Amino acid sequence: MAEVPENPGSQGSPEPPPFQPVAAQYQPVPAPNPGAAPGPVSPFPETPKKSGGALKIILIIVGVLVLLVLLVVGAIGFFVYRIAHSAHVGKDGSVTLSTPGGGTFSSNQNEKFTSADLGTDIYPGAVPNKVGNMRVSMPSASVVSASYLTSDSKDQVVNFYKGKLGDEATSMDMGASSIVSLKKGSKEQITVTIAQEASRYDGKTQIHIMHTTDKEAK
Repeated sequence: MAEVPENPGSQGSPEPPPFQPVAAQYQPVPAPNPGAAPGPVSPFPETPKKSGGALKIILIIVGVLVLLVLLVVGAIGFFVYRIAHSAHVGKDGSVTLSTPGGGTFSSNQNEKFTSADLGTDIYPGAVPNKVGNMRVSMPSASVVSASYLTSDSKDQVVNFYKGKLGDEATSMDMGASSIVSLKKGSKEQITVTIAQEASRYDGKTQIHIMHTTDKEAK
């Protein structure tokens, strides 16, 4: 029986390698090119942010306030300038000035006031204190103020002015000081302040009289 020849192509041929899966390699996404053309522009404009409008309003308000402050400071400076140039200081230390509107103010520590000026009598034996003496005359009112010192007690002085100003006068005691006041109708008021402190003026009693007259009251 004849022998079948072996397949020459199958002799010594290598076997194929087993299947090996290949992993996909990572590919980075390229960054956008800065020089590239921009994308399409929306035909509708963007709505402005509300914060910008609020900031403008705040700046306007601040500007108005600053302007008002400058106007007020300027008006005060002009008023002070007018008063300073109308003031006159005498050699005896007296000061006289004219105020806008036709008023006058004078202060003289050596001025002697009468009972008519003060609206009441000066306490017997009292000497001028030379502090707080002034005379003010305005178109609508006038004020005369004078101070005195006495060795008598506070209670003695209070009783004296209670008798002088009468039963319609009001009085108020605050310990070291007392006030006796009388209002005559709607035009005139007299206020006497009496104080006594051991640490001031060698313990003497201080008397301050203020006489106010309203020129416009009916």
